[in-house]
Amino acid sequence: MSLLNPFNKRPGLNTATILLVENEEQFQQSLANVLVEETAVTVNVRLAKTLPLSMKNDESRPRIDLVVFIINLTLDKSVKSAKASLKYLDPGYFLGKVCFMVTNARQALGCTGRLDAVRQLAVSLHCPLLFAEDQ
Repeated sequence: MSLLNPFNKRPGLNTATILLVENEEQFQQSLANVLVEETAVTVNVRLAKTLPLSMKNDESRPRIDLVVFIINLTLDKSVKSAKASLKYLDPGYFLGKVCFMVTNARQALGCTGRLDAVRQLAVSLHCPLLFAEDQ
């Protein structure tokens, strides 16, 4: 198991690679399709259920510029999976290269404990917290 390191490869010109990490993969593919539609720059999107990423493709893997943890608030497993995956990121990612995206917040109004846990996680790591709906 290796740490995902943000500085091991050179950046590409007008190119960004985003890693979307979501345990259930419900929102991941639709978000990836929207991100790729950007025409001013080249946006490559990689999908993963959890970290660490497999080591067999380590040499061919592009530089990952942003890691987005997608957390479904209706599933407790989603929050636990995101927390477990964080230990496989190099500390350099927490300098503006990680964010958390919460989905289904309206459906999970009774689960304020999960929302509070994600808020505390984002604050403790100094990472942005975004809210999104799949509708």
